[in-house]
Amino acid sequence: MQTAFKEWAVICRALAQGRQDVILRKGGIIEPGGAFRLDHREFLLLPTFLHQAPESLIPEARDLLIDIDADRPPAGQVVFTHAASVTQAHQIRSLEGLARFRSRHVWSDSIVAERFHRWRDELHVLEVAVTPLPQPLTLPWHEDYGGCKSWVEL
Repeated sequence: MQTAFKEWAVICRALAQGRQDVILRKGGIIEPGGAFRLDHREFLLLPTFLHQAPESLIPEARDLLIDIDADRPPAGQVVFTHAASVTQAHQIRSLEGLARFRSRHVWSDSIVAERFHRWRDELHVLEVAVTPLPQPLTLPWHEDYGGCKSWVEL
């Protein structure tokens, strides 16, 4: 696998623990047109540590943030522990359409609504199967991995 998908470390943890099985995606600021595209159906999960906040999660999932910095790799490295496969992909254009996925993610309703309404009213929902790697994969951090984008070519 040569592609990684950037997601908050706390969401990667929820996916790894089976507490979430969908990814909600708007699109990164530096992605073409600011829009998300499902470029890959299989990828490694690349945990990111910026912007995580308890109020972004439902109260029942805030325990996922406990010791989240322990998952942070040493400076200059990135560590992959899980891969994901997209089983279904949806482009949702109404908040009501997102309601059927409510029990399948740990995002707070307010963060979902904020992301849904940013730029244009839509969100991509990726239903995923997440599996642990046989052993963690550690690679050197490359500056191309940074920035507000969903996909990283390794």
